[in-house]
Amino acid sequence: MPGRLRRRSASPALEEGEGPFVSFTDLVIGILFLFLILVAALMLMHEEAERRARIEIQMLIAKVRELEEELAKRPKVPPPTPSFRLGIVFNIYQRPGVFDGSGWTYSRTVRVFRSPTGECINTVYLRSNLSTAWMPPLESEKIPTGAARDQLSQFQPCGISATGDHWDGPTETGNLKRINPDLYSGFVTLHEKEGDVKLEMQYRVLGVYDDYFR
Repeated sequence: MPGRLRRRSASPALEEGEGPFVSFTDLVIGILFLFLILVAALMLMHEEAERRARIEIQMLIAKVRELEEELAKRPKVPPPTPSFRLGIVFNIYQRPGVFDGSGWTYSRTVRVFRSPTGECINTVYLRSNLSTAWMPPLESEKIPTGAARDQLSQFQPCGISATGDHWDGPTETGNLKRINPDLYSGFVTLHEKEGDVKLEMQYRVLGVYDDYFR
């Protein structure tokens, strides 16, 4: 009996309110502490990523600006075809022979487009039915086709200028002088089948839009 009492007194005695496991409160506090550490680490990582992204964006912007400056310094390649702008507009009147100022017949209204390199394109805005009555019919082999694309893409230097106009083609030859800012005057020879016909011709200027023609 005394032996049993001695064995029982040898076992460790637990204090009141304690157990063999960690308390629930300590466990929650530990988890919360770990969670706060994890959140802080994630915030630091996010800020570092944002800082690197800002640096990369700034570097890209700097490179783009350098490329823009380099491109601006390079000589610009001219387009394959010149750019044209409206230069002068006029009505063409003509009459056979030389008379007392009457007998003028309206022929057509022409708009001349000029490029900075000196080529011109003449477009007819309105044409009189009488202006082409003398012209012979065009032969079929002379009508432009797709094979003449390269030739059609070429432009001729301007014949008309601020002082006059001249041309020499298979159907007519002309030479006009600038009399005043509103009038070109001269003669044109029509190469008709029956023979050449000489006419007096005038350009009555409607508008000038390029200093080249002033």
